[in-house]
Amino acid sequence: MNLKELKQEVNNIVLDGGAKLVGVGRRERLKDAPPSGDMEYCLPDAQSCIIWAYPNPIEALENYFSKKERMSIKKFQHFAYKSAWDTGLKLKEFIEENSIYKAFVVIPNGKYRKAGGYTNFMKVDQAYPRFSLRYGGVAAGLGHLGWSGNLVTKEFGGSIYLGGILTTAPLEPDPMAKENYCNNCKICWQSCTTGYFEKDLEEAQQEVIIGGKREVYAKRGTYSKCGNGCAGLSGLSEDGKWTTWTADHICLKEYANEEWEANPSLKRELIRKVIVDKNTPKKIRNFNKKILKSYAGVGTTENVALRPLEDTNPRCGNCNFICVADLKKRVELLKLLKTSGKVFLDENGREYVKKLKKDGEEIIYYPPTEEEFFNTNSN
Repeated sequence: MNLKELKQEVNNIVLDGGAKLVGVGRRERLKDAPPSGDMEYCLPDAQSCIIWAYPNPIEALENYFSKKERMSIKKFQHFAYKSAWDTGLKLKEFIEENSIYKAFVVIPNGKYRKAGGYTNFMKVDQAYPRFSLRYGGVAAGLGHLGWSGNLVTKEFGGSIYLGGILTTAPLEPDPMAKENYCNNCKICWQSCTTGYFEKDLEEAQQEVIIGGKREVYAKRGTYSKCGNGCAGLSGLSEDGKWTTWTADHICLKEYANEEWEANPSLKRELIRKVIVDKNTPKKIRNFNKKILKSYAGVGTTENVALRPLEDTNPRCGNCNFICVADLKKRVELLKLLKTSGKVFLDENGREYVKKLKKDGEEIIYYPPTEEEFFNTNSN
């Protein structure tokens, strides 16, 4: 099988596995990238990266941001990560059985050069993947980095999950995207309750050069701050009117990134408050312990694709989820989020939502539980 045929079969396997975009990048395009762009760290003599994407369903996003239900996103996130890994394994087997070349499957999330990205995320200042799928996506022509640091594509924006493999096969690369489809709307920043990345300052800690082009994205704080909010241990908006899918009403934007980084006791105090402080209601402490337990499972395997559905619990991810390709839809999703209300827990620990209608009337309702949702949507 020649290289042209190999590439075509690889593309077919990826698309048959449910991905909607796939591209090939070459090592030369990443020669000036940060260490996470070094293919040979994972696979000696790697020549090419094959990167693919699964876009979030729009209806699931609408339900998620309006707090109608979050199980559709849960279901799709589990599918995307599992499919990314399974497809990678199929590609590795196909390439090595049908050619003289080697391949390496990139874990879609959860494996870092610095250990403890999940289990110790309250302690970690920075965490880097062994190979960055985002950098690979740029090199493979899928798009460029947006303001949030996520890969933004023409077709689906940044509301995607990525999968990828590395191979020693010198496949013909796809053209790099000429345009950066991030229009600097900063809706990603507006939807974030942690302040992990800045609204107007560019990241200058290290240059990201891919294919001779400098990728521009927002200045970031520490990984632990983002991890706290993304996990669902906190998530209150600055104006106090809405939350992410968490019952812990703490706004991390109140703490400057410099203060968060310079004051380790601040992080310790916060985790103590949400887990063991008797002044925090027991139902919320139990809620947070379940969150940490599910993340600890990922820390053990260091592969989010091996996480069972029951431990797949998206509660934020807003900067990624909200970045759909259509700006008008992005604005609509932000409006849904800002009027979605707050999540609370009843005496049995079940989540419910309080929100205000335009006339000021308060609405209280219960989104479907996991059992209710999957029993109703089993077909």
